[in-house]
Amino acid sequence: MRELSLLQHIYAANAEMPAAVVIPPGDDMGAVRLSDATLLVTVDQVADGVHFDLACDPLPGIGRKAITRNLSDVAAMAAKPLAAVAAVSLPRDFGQDRAEQLFDVMRRTAAAYNCPLIGGDISIWPGKLLLSVTVFAEPAGVLPVLRSGAKVGDGIYVSGQLGGSLHSGHHLSFEPRLGIARTLGSTPALRPNCMIDLSDGLGCDLPRICQASKVAAIIEAEKLPIRTNCDWKNAVGDGEDYELLFTSDKLTPAPGSIDGVAITRIGEIVPLSHGPVATIRFQDGRVLDLSQHGWEHHS
Repeated sequence: MRELSLLQHIYAANAEMPAAVVIPPGDDMGAVRLSDATLLVTVDQVADGVHFDLACDPLPGIGRKAITRNLSDVAAMAAKPLAAVAAVSLPRDFGQDRAEQLFDVMRRTAAAYNCPLIGGDISIWPGKLLLSVTVFAEPAGVLPVLRSGAKVGDGIYVSGQLGGSLHSGHHLSFEPRLGIARTLGSTPALRPNCMIDLSDGLGCDLPRICQASKVAAIIEAEKLPIRTNCDWKNAVGDGEDYELLFTSDKLTPAPGSIDGVAITRIGEIVPLSHGPVATIRFQDGRVLDLSQHGWEHHS
């Protein structure tokens, strides 16, 4: 079983969605129309042994990540968070004190981003620690930025640095790019044609933009903003960066930074061909299929 093929099976039923669903499965958030308002929703889970290691990662970082991982999806849509609910499965030997510490961190983190934790569910089970968080958001005057708007000739941009998130601890301490996303989405001269957050790495997430937009992409290896002690493979394949990846035909030249965070042009959107939808090109002339270097859940 592979994550991508399962997602494609899910997306195939999008045409059957009722009219109230204005953003169906396939984007960073879904959305439904409620009277004269739009409500965006995202859900993500963090699991011991997959997204963190309870044996060595600090509990406050784990609780924080459970919230901020979802807020990164909100940023990808240039939306504004409203509230969150959480469903947590605790190991039988977890203990009252650690459970209280975990929930206190989740509550404080959510409140810090104006996204109060308003409810949820708790279970005790024989498995590992599992935290699932659902976040509700609103456009708040900014049209959501989808994955499906990339156009041939767009520059491809990324915020921050890439690679080594798990080894550096960045995956527990990252800042969801909510402010940058709102600036991009609300400023006509900056507004992206499409956007996604880099949770599974450039090698997985850029092809998702290409597939949704029916285009292809070329990344220039030497332009990647690579974190210290990492190489290009880390930058495209490690995942858990939670930076913004977006395309635009307006940013010439690139702004350099927004809110103190670097914005780097790393490639270009090109016409779809019979080859890979996303490739990486090196100065020595090599061109590789980017999707072969991404991170993906599989069994």
